[in-house]
Amino acid sequence: MMRRLLIYVLLIAGSLLFAWPFIWMAGTSVKLEREVLSNRARAFPERPIPRVKSPYLDDRLFSQVTGPHRDKAIAIIEEQIRGHFSPSDVNNEAAREQIARGIYERLLGSIPYERWSESADQVRATIAGAITPELIDSVLAELRRAFTIGQLRARSTGLEEDQLVAAKEVKWNVTGPAKLAQQPDFAELRYDFSSGDIITLSRTLTTSFPVEHLRRLQLYFRPDDTWHALRLTVEKLGRRFVAERAIYLADHDWQIATWQGPSADDSLTKIKTWTLLKDAGKSEVRGPNEVRITLELDRTSALGAWLAKIWRNYRLTLDYIPFWRYVGTGLFLVILNLIGTLFSCSLAAYAFARLYWPGRGICFAALLGTMMIPVQVTMIPQFLIMQKLGWYNTLKPLWVMSFFGSAFSIFLLRQFLKGVPRDLEDAARLDGCGFLRIYWHIMLPLVRPTLAVIAIFTFLATWNDFMGPLIYLSDQRLYPLSFGLYAFQIQSLQPGTNAGIGMLMAGSLLMMLPVIAIFFFAQRYFLQGVTLTGMKG
Repeated sequence: MMRRLLIYVLLIAGSLLFAWPFIWMAGTSVKLEREVLSNRARAFPERPIPRVKSPYLDDRLFSQVTGPHRDKAIAIIEEQIRGHFSPSDVNNEAAREQIARGIYERLLGSIPYERWSESADQVRATIAGAITPELIDSVLAELRRAFTIGQLRARSTGLEEDQLVAAKEVKWNVTGPAKLAQQPDFAELRYDFSSGDIITLSRTLTTSFPVEHLRRLQLYFRPDDTWHALRLTVEKLGRRFVAERAIYLADHDWQIATWQGPSADDSLTKIKTWTLLKDAGKSEVRGPNEVRITLELDRTSALGAWLAKIWRNYRLTLDYIPFWRYVGTGLFLVILNLIGTLFSCSLAAYAFARLYWPGRGICFAALLGTMMIPVQVTMIPQFLIMQKLGWYNTLKPLWVMSFFGSAFSIFLLRQFLKGVPRDLEDAARLDGCGFLRIYWHIMLPLVRPTLAVIAIFTFLATWNDFMGPLIYLSDQRLYPLSFGLYAFQIQSLQPGTNAGIGMLMAGSLLMMLPVIAIFFFAQRYFLQGVTLTGMKG
């Protein structure tokens, strides 16, 4: 019993060890960019907390700060900062504790390490001399979270721009448990969902250009990391348009939310940073330059916040790149490569294993010799051939060569076919079968496990192929998913795209799903093919 238990424990431990990269990828695909780049790396994402009130202090920001004499130093800092601040919208006691932790973390980087080992009075004097009002205000600003609204801009199809709402005078008609507090360059929406679940900000505005030419709306805002849902409604020319989906108040950095109606941009391969507006019926707003904008902030539950965070990077990935176009191209190449490889390799292996013809041994030796030639040696000559044929920037170089066979697959099939009893072939000849009928009706059904192995290898090689598209393709519309993710990584480096490592991990995980499915559903055929290959009798 103990031996079995030990074996199971080792198997589970080994499975977790080898599954760790996949677990890390799955966890990273759900994280925000700040979690990925944080100094405190974690395998699993932070729990999203849909706060009831905002503004608030982020009590998780400095919760894990560590250092010499931490508790004593934080107590000293709390004494020093008492009475130095009095925020009206947060709890003073909670603010004092969090600010003390933040100041302690700042002082760890500015005060020499040996100073922390001095006497209590000396440490107290050192801390008191390092604390300034500017440091307190800086830490408080870092801790404070608030939903901040800036300017609202409109752009026409003729590239005319209007500032519908100025940042220095943010005025909206607010309904629900909230109020706007104007600041020098923005306004804070201070809300309390304990007395209501919906907050609406609305305003009727006038554009300098005909509203029928309105193409895009952009709202500058800073979320408060509460994961509540923000939805936009636009009313113009007697019609009402609503956003296809909500924007969640994730993270706490300034962002630009963009909405626009259906256009030719939707079919392009460039990064899509906008949310579509869809027709939702009639409206009473009919003026030629009149538009009514409504922002609705809906309270999100804890489960809704988790679902929003899990789906966020995947949704952005599907928006930013033509994901399904890449998948379709990849599947097209997989199908053609499977057909070409299975047909050509099985036919060549049958000829090498079951037919007698002059020079068979020499040709088979030459075939095996091609396995010893590195791919890098034939890469340039093959590219020149494809270019002369006019196949550059087409998909033909990525699938035509599969119809000329693969040395490894031919060798694998030949070894299996040599083990098929001659009596089956002789009986088929007595019944009048020719070479092709014996190949089709006798040999192929017998080598089905090995064909399954070759199909798995071909699928993996084609689905994960990066070098082929890199060499032969320049049109992004022809990219398979493997190379499309690389193009997305390059595009994400452009400023203003908001794309990051989490989105790249989400796309990579989506790419891995077919491979994982193949492993679970085809492992029986794989093991059977490997076991039976080369067996005699």
